[in-house]
Amino acid sequence: MRSIHGVFTLYVGRLFLIRFLALLSFFVIVLQMLDMLNQSENILAAEGANWKSLVEYVSLRAPQIISQFTPFAALLGIVLTLAVLNHTSEITVMRAAGMSVQRVILPIGVVCVFVAALHFVFHELVVVKAAENLDYWEANGYALNLPPDGGTRTHVRLNYEGEFVSADSAARVGDAVFLNDLTIYSRNELGLVDHITEARAARFEDHEWRLYGVRRMDANTQTVSEVTTAPWASNLDPEILFALTLVPDRTTLLELWRKIGQLRADKAETRPAMTSFLGRFSKPLSTLVMPLLGAIAGFGIHRQGVLLAHAVSGAGLGFGYFVAENLALAIGKLGAVPAVIGAFFPFALFMVVGLSILLAMEN
Repeated sequence: MRSIHGVFTLYVGRLFLIRFLALLSFFVIVLQMLDMLNQSENILAAEGANWKSLVEYVSLRAPQIISQFTPFAALLGIVLTLAVLNHTSEITVMRAAGMSVQRVILPIGVVCVFVAALHFVFHELVVVKAAENLDYWEANGYALNLPPDGGTRTHVRLNYEGEFVSADSAARVGDAVFLNDLTIYSRNELGLVDHITEARAARFEDHEWRLYGVRRMDANTQTVSEVTTAPWASNLDPEILFALTLVPDRTTLLELWRKIGQLRADKAETRPAMTSFLGRFSKPLSTLVMPLLGAIAGFGIHRQGVLLAHAVSGAGLGFGYFVAENLALAIGKLGAVPAVIGAFFPFALFMVVGLSILLAMEN
């Protein structure tokens, strides 16, 4: 016969898992419907588009929604589960049976460990590829029968060796690399723009860049010149170009790590890319903090609105974590703090806060 502790463990874990899956399904369905209402006109505007295009869009967009809202669903599932158990005095029964606070939330923590592991695997194997394909499809107006993506970058913006480069797109074609609708802002020693070069296209081949359809303005003499073609004396290597314009959310971990190595070898700034790399691990780990932050909803008296206040407090702590996490990642990507701080400081801080709350409730 199972012990009472084992029965309660399975019971609480099952309750949380059911609520977590229900909340996640609710978020995915509602947000996917709203997203479809916003994008369906653009999807069906492509030549030959039909209902299959809508199905393909859902298959590419839904994984991103699932990955993004998994921690939210875990947080609300924990708060709801513990609040209901508290309201029905089941937690009181567990405590009277000799179970500690840690033992009560242990099954929820075990489920969260599995959820975090599945979240990481799902994001790396499914979400990254789906996001990359959706971005490529969207950049081409949801056209049908597109050729495979060769690593196209859109809305290129980068600062390299005293030049700010802006281009509509960058793409590999065979052994060559092309930039379209290019604008180059050249700066002097004071950081002021002294030349602006506009080009219809740029091509890198045989270890050099060449511009086509060039229009150049000299800010010092206020003169404008136009030529059909001109060389571009830049040390910008295409590999560095693609590394600097990498979109981390649409790149596998292996490729992202390889690009960081290229940036480091070229002595370029690596903190933004490294923050994104470490953030791929810290985001799934956020699910592990939720049992500690949401535990406040399950303990204490539930008379006179105290239960509601505890549930709101638990949810508020969880949402505070998400705000702090996104803020720290943004600061890390700007290079203002070391990458490990930007990626893991909120996790460490709220883990300490959660453990302190747990110990306080036990005492």
